[in-house]
Amino acid sequence: MAVTIPRFALRSAESGRRLDLFLVCAVASVIGNRVFLIITGYPQLGNGTLHISHAIWGALMMAIAIIFAISFLAPNNRTFIAFIGGCGFGWFIDELGKFITRDVNYFFQPTIALIYFVFITMYLVFRGIGRREYTADEAVLNGLEALKAATIGELGEPRRRAALSLLDTTGADDAVARQVRTMLADETGLPNPRPNRFERAGVGVRDWYLRLTTRRWFTSAVTWWFVVVGSLQLVAAVALSLDHRGIHGFEEWATVISSGVSGALFVVGVVRLRHHRLSAYHWFERGILVQIFVTQVFEFAQEQLGAIFGLGFNLLLWIAIRSMIRAEAERELVTGSLPAAS
Repeated sequence: MAVTIPRFALRSAESGRRLDLFLVCAVASVIGNRVFLIITGYPQLGNGTLHISHAIWGALMMAIAIIFAISFLAPNNRTFIAFIGGCGFGWFIDELGKFITRDVNYFFQPTIALIYFVFITMYLVFRGIGRREYTADEAVLNGLEALKAATIGELGEPRRRAALSLLDTTGADDAVARQVRTMLADETGLPNPRPNRFERAGVGVRDWYLRLTTRRWFTSAVTWWFVVVGSLQLVAAVALSLDHRGIHGFEEWATVISSGVSGALFVVGVVRLRHHRLSAYHWFERGILVQIFVTQVFEFAQEQLGAIFGLGFNLLLWIAIRSMIRAEAERELVTGSLPAAS
């Protein structure tokens, strides 16, 4: 039975990337704000009567994101909306302790863990949004979005091919779909891309990465990094499990076991790297996500604020892997094949 999708819920093919940006900006805002407050000794903006909470600034940024979404045409503003909205949400949710305690206690101990669970829930919801197959209506609308980008010189080749692929995959074949497919397929009929400086920077970094992957030492470096990290985590987990006198309580057991699982996923990725780079990167991402969504949860339960820095490092690693996955996927779209990492 076909699933009926509400007309207000038709998805963008690039929603996953923008939702990731929103979430990363939100998490980074919480981390950055807390580190800044620790370094500066928790300064307050106001006087003896007033205190201008950073939740207010967060609400202002979210309002700016909503105003931009309502007032200005897509597609050239959505990345900015995801960025400013994510930063604003991070500043807002960082004040959660004040909102849930009678004494308005910013330092309420479970707050960081609660914020962390909010981010986990958001990530799972975001993944659920993109997991369902796209419909023909969504494919046509995304094709029209690509054409809108072309009119202002912001349609790159990977996105053009992705829009065509989505039309083909969904079997969109009404009159509008055929017109959109014809216009997207005619490269000579589309305006030449005129990317802005941020897009040029992104394309430059992506091209640099693709050139980098053609060098043999790159695969060796990636392999050895995850071999070392994965092996250390796996060996440490096994050793601690066999000699468990130093492990006390459920949280420590959960940390050790999840760290071992993460290491095992890294090792699987290393094995896959010799044959299929994109598949290997997905295994690496799974290992990092286990670290973020399981290991870090229990580290927060034990260390609270001290676990923020481990989360920050894992987030940076996850951003790097996601960028590499996107670059490899775009290479596959453009070339029609994905090179092995030999």
